[in-house]
Amino acid sequence: MSVTTPGGLSPSTALTRRIAMLRKSQGMSQQQLADALGVSRSAVAFWETGRVGSLRKYIPKLADLFGVSTEAFLTGMIEEDIPAILSPDENDLIQLYRALKPEYKLTAQKWMERQVHKQSNTRTERSATPARATGSRHAAS
Repeated sequence: MSVTTPGGLSPSTALTRRIAMLRKSQGMSQQQLADALGVSRSAVAFWETGRVGSLRKYIPKLADLFGVSTEAFLTGMIEEDIPAILSPDENDLIQLYRALKPEYKLTAQKWMERQVHKQSNTRTERSATPARATGSRHAAS
């Protein structure tokens, strides 16, 4: 049995992608990250391509450099409550979504994306349709 993340990636693949994504979001080159950690640029390149040999000992420093908790760095998940103002309907949707099994969450996400796409296409079609001329359909006798 293989373990995968919710996105369908192995944990190590997800972690290597996360390193590259966080590095780029900080505007850092591989060399800049390597210099900050005291490793070679090739070590960073290895980590970002799935060869994670010496990565373990640098995890706390990487998390600190990227400004995230070690847990968030490793899992991609944040376990903190984030204050948000939600309508009762939005809150209900979130609770329902959280109750779904992972495979149904993906189905729900795809369904919502399709609905938003249809909705935006409908709006585009309406704005592209010329307005009908107003006036009486019956000529005066």
